Amino acid sequence: MTEHPIPDLECRALTKAFADFTAVDNIDFTVPNGSFFSILGPSGCGKTTLLRMLAGFEQASHGDIFIKGKRVNDISPNRRPVNMVFQHLALFPTMTVAENIGYGLRRRKTPSHEIKKKIDEVLARVGLSGSGPKQISQLSGGQKQRIAIARCLVLNPDVLLLDEPLGALDLKLREQMKVELKHLQQEFGTTFVYITHDQSEALVMSDQVAVMNNGQFEQLGTPQDLYYSPSTAFVAKFVGENNQRTGTVTAINGNVVTLKGEGGDIMQANAGSPLSIGQRSDVFVRPEAISIAFPDAKPATADNGFDVAVKEILFDGSRSQLVVDCPQHQTQFSVQLPQTEAFRHVRPGDALFVHWQSQFSRCLPSQK
Repeated sequence: MTEHPIPDLECRALTKAFADFTAVDNIDFTVPNGSFFSILGPSGCGKTTLLRMLAGFEQASHGDIFIKGKRVNDISPNRRPVNMVFQHLALFPTMTVAENIGYGLRRRKTPSHEIKKKIDEVLARVGLSGSGPKQISQLSGGQKQRIAIARCLVLNPDVLLLDEPLGALDLKLREQMKVELKHLQQEFGTTFVYITHDQSEALVMSDQVAVMNNGQFEQLGTPQDLYYSPSTAFVAKFVGENNQRTGTVTAINGNVVTLKGEGGDIMQANAGSPLSIGQRSDVFVRPEAISIAFPDAKPATADNGFDVAVKEILFDGSRSQLVVDCPQHQTQFSVQLPQTEAFRHVRPGDALFVHWQSQFSRCLPSQK
């Protein structure tokens, strides 16, 4: 019989209530060892409160937190085998890089020769060898980010908690650091628990993502699960871009449902959860899943198709999109613009035909 390793982090029925408001509501999850786990959600969903409970800065109202199989609810923050990287990094400006990294080791009364060795090793692993004597003011934003992480990782925590650490960086640096953070996590093999409201950060870096809403996890899965197989309308709307149409289920054939849209149109979609005839539901289809054709070249078969007119061109190189109108059914779609010569000269007002197969769309119960 194969023994399963003890997970680095496990939470059972974790709840945090403030008077009559429940910020975290009965959450269960396990983080696999050595993985990058992200909690993604809008402001006010409870993700920061959850992270603060893991760190020990907030006491759980109910439930248990286990790190390496040991319950830590009653263990103070400074004695938990976790470290935390904050959005504003909290580096000491009067200390050198080496002094910043060695701060926790000195607090632990680690011998000085061992501190120097550990600092040199961690600087090499974050790609900043020889930076020990530098002042914090001499570092770029990305270098400060790596030093803040190195200061935590040099203490060999079982879990590293990251509280929106890329939020203060400019867009270009944030894009670069997303990749670097993933590489750092793989290099050290430490379990990262990362909170963010930025779906791109979560999708690019994570092995698993929990989408949080109103104190609960709406869905927990791989980035691919969340993107291609959202289990609720909230996840479909929050993760990635989606076109949304609302209708009433008129027929069900296996996993394919037929709906009548609010504008009288008929749609077919893949059922993302159990549905029933007459149920009000939402159909979601990604811009890149929609094909476009000129009116004289409509496909012979298409599960879904609409005659449209180009309203707007949102040019962004390979990520360019068209916004198209379908007045007959009172609807609008965002469609990815193909990078072909035929569509290079499309202009506002041009007539087109948009179409997609049912398996590329997802039908879910409408949320009230």
